[in-house]
Amino acid sequence: MNTITRSISLACLGVFLSAPSFAAENEPDKKGFVKGLSFSGLVEVEAAYNSEEEATDLSLATFELGLEAQLTDWLSAHALLLYEEDGDDELIVDEAYIRMKKGDSPIFAEAGRMTQAFGNFATGMISDPLTLELGETKHHATFRVGYEADPVTASIAVLKGDVQKTGKDDINTIVASIGAAGEVNGSFRYGLGASYISNIGDTDGLQESWESLGDETADFVAGYSVYGIAGFGDFEFRAEYLSAAEKFSDGLMDGLRPKTYNFEVGYDFPLPLHLALRYAGAEDFGVEKQYGATLAYDLAEYATVALEYLHQKNDDLTKNDMVTLQLAMGF
Repeated sequence: MNTITRSISLACLGVFLSAPSFAAENEPDKKGFVKGLSFSGLVEVEAAYNSEEEATDLSLATFELGLEAQLTDWLSAHALLLYEEDGDDELIVDEAYIRMKKGDSPIFAEAGRMTQAFGNFATGMISDPLTLELGETKHHATFRVGYEADPVTASIAVLKGDVQKTGKDDINTIVASIGAAGEVNGSFRYGLGASYISNIGDTDGLQESWESLGDETADFVAGYSVYGIAGFGDFEFRAEYLSAAEKFSDGLMDGLRPKTYNFEVGYDFPLPLHLALRYAGAEDFGVEKQYGATLAYDLAEYATVALEYLHQKNDDLTKNDMVTLQLAMGF
């Protein structure tokens, strides 16, 4: 789901593991079959109207199936199968890694394919924020070490990106992140953090810019993200800024420095009803600004139906109105 002008959707079932979607806010307990083994998942079906394309659509937007295996008190494994009709349109191994963490020790290590800790992408909307459209990086084998001790989490990882320096074929990318999250006096919630990637050209939103050059570039450009989340009572505020550190020097992004921002306000009504408002924008990334709202109703503990309206103005001065109805269920 990494096209900037993609249609808005009606998601019919939603089982959530790790994707930043509306269903993610109410993740169900994982079900165990045997000792140390559990599973969870996400299914979303989407129907969309897109004014720019004057088209409607109905699709199975997302299916996820995750598996957790706890072998010992310090060794575990995680796997996630993913299907996205508007993405790869096939069932793929989205994540599969081994995690090593001993008891109460704050130090951990992970090895395998995993979602990179670059960007936060928190949202109460159905559609992905522009920060995710620019910054999401996935499907890379990675080695990651980190520190987890409330309220702080920090990590550093290395991976081999698809976009390489000219003539090279190396492990070439570093991802680092630090964040803190918690509650104060049981009423004020907070989250804040920052992350860095040494090769932002390797994100899903930018990789195609170097296809004509054989996925090679003369110089890497770094990227960074900063975010903040604050919640008080039924209100929650989210903000994130994600950007390349400097202009690119070749490829389709030559002379450009893409950057995005996303602001959201969420409110939980006394009824099982949730409202999210978004204002977002970008530079050198095809989109000038974006705003809209999502209203969601809880059908059951892990099932929601949601309606979203999103308006987008693009750099080429075209405008697009998108409407999404989503039904989601977690297990």
